[in-house]
Amino acid sequence: MKTWDVFVLCIIVGLIALPMVSAKEEYAVNSSVKGTFVPDQKYYIVRPWIENSSNVENSVLSMRSIWYISQEQTITHKINVVSGVDYLEVYLDWGDTSDSLRLQIYTPSGNNVGTYHDDFDGSINGMIHLRIDPSQGHVEEGTWKFKAYGESVSGTEDYTFNVYQY
Repeated sequence: MKTWDVFVLCIIVGLIALPMVSAKEEYAVNSSVKGTFVPDQKYYIVRPWIENSSNVENSVLSMRSIWYISQEQTITHKINVVSGVDYLEVYLDWGDTSDSLRLQIYTPSGNNVGTYHDDFDGSINGMIHLRIDPSQGHVEEGTWKFKAYGESVSGTEDYTFNVYQY
């Protein structure tokens, strides 16, 4: 009977601990936060985009194009974010899971929001699709920089890059 009690207890503890681990992985806050609060600085919460949550009718498409990248090449995309934007949807799609790209994001004031890889959403699917929410107020107005980097690319990889402003 004691073995059964220990087994049930382990399952209960595992179920309680699982959501805490998942919550840590779901959100990524820009690396400059480090547990301190600076009232004049805006922070961003970045999380994987949830499919079917698109509100395209109320969005402004900043850029939509096809690009080509090779091994260790960096391509910087500059996007002008207008005033009053509540959040951004960022979509980098190359489709080929045998190649790997990464994406670094910078605010107009030069703060690094973070570096993101294909597995940010928990799956390897040849895309980085995320949502950027400000900790308060609206998204910082001005020119944002999105740096696509060919981390592991055989030959040349084509990709699409889109930023929606909501």
